[in-house]
Amino acid sequence: MKKIFYIILSVISVMACYPLEPITFDQLSSDNVLNTEDDVKTAVTGLYHELRGSGWEQYNCAWGSLLTMEVGCTDECDCNWVWDVQLNYMWKAETSDMALFYTEMMPAVTKATALLAKLKRVSISAPKKRKYTAEIRCLRAIWAYDLYDLYGTVPIVTDPDIALYPEKASDYYPERPTVDWYVDFVQTELEECIENLPEANELLESEWGHMTKGIAKMYLIKLYMHEAGQETYHRGHPEKAREWWEKVAALSLEIINSNQYTLMEDYMSIWSPDNQKNKEVIFPIPCFPTGGLGNCFLAHALPADYESKSGIALTKWGGFLVPWDFYDTYASDDKRRNALMTHYWNGSYEVDRRTEYTGKPGAIPMKYQENASTTGQWDASDYVIDRYAEVLLARAEALNELDGPTDEAKALLHQIRRRAFDNYEGSAHQSEIDDISDKNAFRDHILDERGWEFCWEGMRRPDLIRHGKLISNAQARGKIMAEDKHNLYAIPQKALYENPNLVQNDGF
Repeated sequence: MKKIFYIILSVISVMACYPLEPITFDQLSSDNVLNTEDDVKTAVTGLYHELRGSGWEQYNCAWGSLLTMEVGCTDECDCNWVWDVQLNYMWKAETSDMALFYTEMMPAVTKATALLAKLKRVSISAPKKRKYTAEIRCLRAIWAYDLYDLYGTVPIVTDPDIALYPEKASDYYPERPTVDWYVDFVQTELEECIENLPEANELLESEWGHMTKGIAKMYLIKLYMHEAGQETYHRGHPEKAREWWEKVAALSLEIINSNQYTLMEDYMSIWSPDNQKNKEVIFPIPCFPTGGLGNCFLAHALPADYESKSGIALTKWGGFLVPWDFYDTYASDDKRRNALMTHYWNGSYEVDRRTEYTGKPGAIPMKYQENASTTGQWDASDYVIDRYAEVLLARAEALNELDGPTDEAKALLHQIRRRAFDNYEGSAHQSEIDDISDKNAFRDHILDERGWEFCWEGMRRPDLIRHGKLISNAQARGKIMAEDKHNLYAIPQKALYENPNLVQNDGF
């Protein structure tokens, strides 16, 4: 003990001779990062992690993720967990889970703004700088759009001084921007970054999941369709919707003519572990079989007594469900129903979900399939955010809104339905489309078709809102609390406390 005491005393004596300057090892500054192209590449790659977060929310699948925010209040969703506030339209500003996407992605936008400012100071080749800049702007615009879709306009930070200098941000209390400003910002960012983004087939193997022209164009289409629906059903200016539909028609044709994407012949192969990186996927989030970096959809969906016939050890929480009322809207021979599990092996016999279940009844969403590359909870199947079928159905919807159910609009639906039904040519399923002559009837069918095609992919809420039917659909299902204010989620109460100039969405 004496020896230890003398050693400590001698160290203190030496330290006293040399005034210590604090050294911070876990913070980045302009002096220790972003000096080389490798630095920039690392920083931009790190920004993509904002899509993933801890592996639960953001663009993953736990409650409060973009996926569950977009399906949890719709007719394609039920859940064995306590999601009643969302399922039954009872959310408030204080509902913490409905605030998660806001509280996680608002700072992500600010980080992107700061990185753009830092990137301007770096001396690297002009083409590389343009590409990295385009990637950051595209990510920022995607996050800004998804925040807008869920919460309306929000005070995103696009001023680099506010993003970079905390002392300037300490008394920064912005008001919510106007719709015109917000839409113009997202549209401009996406349109301008397209030129310097690569096509999907130009990505290196290591760049799978990075921003491409196709991803930027896909989000532009989402923005255009959103605004068309808002003008038609929510702002009272249906005449303004036409120019947005014209944009959808033009941009969707660009994607089609780029020959970058194609429909998979087999619907379920889109998500198959054996068919990752396929040509239908436009916007993937790469996954790896490790905690926080994997796909945990199956863990959320599988019933507790499910047993893999392949012997794969799987985590099973039994949460996600598709109500039978929605399942039964599919034609009985529609192969897309294969993505909704109605029977499963429990180790002893085949369980029939119609007659035997724990908790609530319903089919199990199973687009993501068993993957041997898994920890049991986290597997290596990439999350599919957007795919080529969206482009075809968006163009069909736009053409109908512009000129009614044209031959081309019907042909686009036939492309989608042809893989859903065997012996499609000359069948009643083909005639069902060919016989539609009314614009309104075709519009209604497109909404149905999108429901069957994109069940549990995060399209249903924006689709219903765009068609002016989210609230009426909910009320028809007995959701008596649903009212017009629920076309948006509430601005989180925490954000209102922090910013006295922030105004809550109407009705909350």
